[in-house]
Amino acid sequence: MAIGFGALLTWQAFMPTTYLYQAPGPALSVVEIEGQQVIELTNTDAETFPSDTDLHLTTVSTFGNPDASVRGAAAVEALLDSNKDLIPVRLLYTAEDTNEDVRAASAAMMAESQVNAVLAGYSLAGIDIPTTTIIEGMSEGSDAEGKLREGDILLSLQAPGEDPFSPVNFSELREYLATVEPGTELTVTVERNGTEHSEQVTTSEPDDDSEGSLLGVLVSTEVEEGSPSADIRLHDIGGPSAGQMFALEIYDQLTEGSVGGDNVIAGTGTVDARGDIGPIGGIRYKLVGAKDAGAEYFLAPIENCDEVIAHEIDGMQIIAVDNLDDSLEALEAIKSGDTADLPTCEAP
Repeated sequence: MAIGFGALLTWQAFMPTTYLYQAPGPALSVVEIEGQQVIELTNTDAETFPSDTDLHLTTVSTFGNPDASVRGAAAVEALLDSNKDLIPVRLLYTAEDTNEDVRAASAAMMAESQVNAVLAGYSLAGIDIPTTTIIEGMSEGSDAEGKLREGDILLSLQAPGEDPFSPVNFSELREYLATVEPGTELTVTVERNGTEHSEQVTTSEPDDDSEGSLLGVLVSTEVEEGSPSADIRLHDIGGPSAGQMFALEIYDQLTEGSVGGDNVIAGTGTVDARGDIGPIGGIRYKLVGAKDAGAEYFLAPIENCDEVIAHEIDGMQIIAVDNLDDSLEALEAIKSGDTADLPTCEAP
């Protein structure tokens, strides 16, 4: 009987579950890894400068995916480890999701993150990069159908009685539409076959609880050919959350001196072309990874502060930032050694 029970336990230990788990991932330098420069600026005549600041992006490791959950023994181990979270697969993924879908989406988010980081980093250093926002398609049933076309270059949107607004990427388009009431008739100006063309497009109500309205178009952002850019050499890293650290490293290369002194500084957060920093997931895991990498300072999106509280790391100052200007102010304070007045994530 005992032998049979032991065999049952062994069998269960190797059986798949309906769970995956997440844990702290490594913090990786965006400056240099194994003697190789991570970010190389391209298509620019701007002078670049060396720096003693070691900026790190932070990651979350996920074990299991939509196609393969973790085994029983791994699930039990994750359940007993305070640095790991056991999560039902269906809490993160639908039954239709595949691992290939997830990888593709993650890679797409990383690609957009890199474009935004290039735009924000160069802009922070005073170098503006021309971009185009291209319409890739229309949502079924939207008022844009039959008025706008795939391949149109989006030039501006104008609400009645307001000045035209020219979004440089999807993030700016989304933020603008968040301020527009559903049912608003916008004048949408596009470039089509080399000439400007305007249409009246009525916005629709979002399907979820988000604010504002939808234009009913799918767009992509392209940096104009030959513009200043950057080659970011990182493998097996996906998602948008490294944007802030990419942008700061680009800025550091373009400006004289060391942006944060000779310190190891980690951080996370999405960034848009204007330098606004957005929240990300799994920040408590990222704090652990930053500590393991020797970081004494961590730049955290202010919108993630609620998740930081109760997960603070001894010996590491967690600084709340809302945009890249905040980040530069924090880095200057770190460089000077006077960080007492920097905003931090604190319990109310």
